[in-house]
Amino acid sequence: MKIHQSFFSKLLLCLFLLCGGAVVSVQAGYLYVLNDNTAGNNIYGFSVNEKTGELTQLANFPVSTGFNGGGSTNLEMIAVDNVNKRLYAINRGSSNISAYSIDAATGALTALPFSPITGIANERSVKVHPTGSPLIVAGDAVASFLITPTSATPAAGSPFAVGTGVSPGGATLSRDGNYFYTGGNTGNFFAGFSVDAASGVLTALAGSPFDTGGATPYPTATDASGRLFVVPSRLATTRVYTTSAGIPTAVTGSPFANGLTGITAEGEIHPNGNFFLLADRTNSRIGVYQINGSGAATTLTAISGSPYATGGTLSLTLVFNRTGNFLFTANATSRNITTFTVDSVTGALSNPVVLPANTAGTTGTLNGIAYANFTSSAVSVSGKVFSPEGNAIPRAIVTVSNNNGLVATAKTNTFGNYSFANLPGGVSYTFQVTAKGYSFAPQTLSVTNDLTDLNFTAQP
Repeated sequence: MKIHQSFFSKLLLCLFLLCGGAVVSVQAGYLYVLNDNTAGNNIYGFSVNEKTGELTQLANFPVSTGFNGGGSTNLEMIAVDNVNKRLYAINRGSSNISAYSIDAATGALTALPFSPITGIANERSVKVHPTGSPLIVAGDAVASFLITPTSATPAAGSPFAVGTGVSPGGATLSRDGNYFYTGGNTGNFFAGFSVDAASGVLTALAGSPFDTGGATPYPTATDASGRLFVVPSRLATTRVYTTSAGIPTAVTGSPFANGLTGITAEGEIHPNGNFFLLADRTNSRIGVYQINGSGAATTLTAISGSPYATGGTLSLTLVFNRTGNFLFTANATSRNITTFTVDSVTGALSNPVVLPANTAGTTGTLNGIAYANFTSSAVSVSGKVFSPEGNAIPRAIVTVSNNNGLVATAKTNTFGNYSFANLPGGVSYTFQVTAKGYSFAPQTLSVTNDLTDLNFTAQP
């Protein structure tokens, strides 16, 4: 439902007056899932209430990619580039990748000029470099594409062979984007590559492919210290590696028992770096594990209460929101999403909210989930409102807005002071003041750091 702008502004104003001028900041995220279907792929989009975790389906969704899915269960067939506001979705049955721009204000998708990108056989995973280029797709081989606003060009030598004994089922990039790892479909090996972001060229790491000694090793996550988490999907263990120049070395005590009895799927590191979460797709549960120690002394231990039931069926893939206070799980065959509240201190999951079955289609499987949030570092803005004579004006209303749909209002106190907190930084804002008997010129400026003296003086 679309709310008229004037009504929305009045509602915000009423809330502020009731709250005695408390500051409201508006932050929005978007959640996307891919319904992989041999009859045609569809992308479903939801807005995320960052305070409650509530999901609301976006207008004009689902979006048909116009191409076909592969009809099999995979994990990472959709990815978001938060830097350049783009989304990519694999169409495995058509051996290509759909590419879209994301409207930051509405979450709407618009096909990019180079969409679709011609892909490779049996595509199963798509990853985006932290800068937005290259785009890396894993299938029977690994393809790398240099991305610009108007083009997607295969890197020299692409696609790249993964090596004997490796069959990509999933993949992960190091946090800095310098290394790419893939495997997990069959065999005991996974491959590792260095990534040249400028050229998009992938070069096999020394010793690659790497023998884990366990079946179907799926490299699923990395952390800020360079540790690599690998899940042998048909064994109840998780393998942890340190890396040096990208080359993995198993930590002492690895592999660690994870207590999951089914076939495991995707894993993610909590944004605070203290917990590893893993999907048990067979039993539709999420395992949560405390990460302790560092380097070779790293350990992984299930927290009390783990694993947690999702309430859906075939829970394959998961993603956190920006701050990590919510976890979203895509349930492949019930075609819905489960939202958990996450305790960032203990790692515990609570208050599961399960969308109705078939929320994201009546056929097909949900083969990927991605979260988008274009909020940069938060900034604060404060100042005073004066009369032409230089006297403070109490109870004046200061409104801030931007082109991304943010609207917030503050009321000056007895001394004419106002303040806004938690505004996304690096964004252009328009500030306007309303006070009975006075008129003010609006101010528009880009806010990259905290401001404490954005003052307004009424026109004489």
